Amino acid sequence: MTAATDAAERLIRGRHATRAFLPDPVPGDTIEAIFALAGASPSASNAQPWRIEVVSGAKRDDLAAALIAAHREGRQTADFPYSEDVYEPVHQRRRRAWGASLYAALDIDRGAGDLRAAYDERSLSLYGAPHVAMLYAPESGDPRLTADLGMYTQTLLLAMTAHGVGSCPQAMLSFYADTVRETLGVAGGRLLLGVSFGYADPAAPINAVAVGREPLTETTRFHH
Repeated sequence: MTAATDAAERLIRGRHATRAFLPDPVPGDTIEAIFALAGASPSASNAQPWRIEVVSGAKRDDLAAALIAAHREGRQTADFPYSEDVYEPVHQRRRRAWGASLYAALDIDRGAGDLRAAYDERSLSLYGAPHVAMLYAPESGDPRLTADLGMYTQTLLLAMTAHGVGSCPQAMLSFYADTVRETLGVAGGRLLLGVSFGYADPAAPINAVAVGREPLTETTRFHH
């Protein structure tokens, strides 16, 4: 194993979703360096079809409060329609296994609806992260251009990991796209997801939840 492959192993396998953050903000120069590095992500014909809104400080608090209010009032507005039906049975099995691990770490029983509701609000409060990035695909919503945003997202998450910054990609934030637009005063594009980020709380049990991966043989075929 070379130094480069070792570093890649540690970086990629070391990245995980952080769901409890310290309140300490990430320095501005570090944030700029992270997003500059993420901009090196590949895209078809180098179109770079993404737009990113990074939110911190008082505006971050305004956004979290607006998201929770919209959630309580049932005002969901998603730019990309969502349905549980998109998941095939094998995907549902993996999701259930992940959910069991997550709620076990939170000590939430399967039938504890009130505790699950409280956790949803914790999610919409960005898990206490001092920053969040809202990631927009082009207005057309073209699948290929949106796929480019997916590649950008992974590059962004790895850039954050490399800089010692925890992150959590949150599709749930995109269910309140109009609320995000109104709060931030932005227009155009389609909100695909948000990424909450900051320094991970090392004492939080939820940050120690291990998420498994399927064996290579379950997802990948090699043709010769």
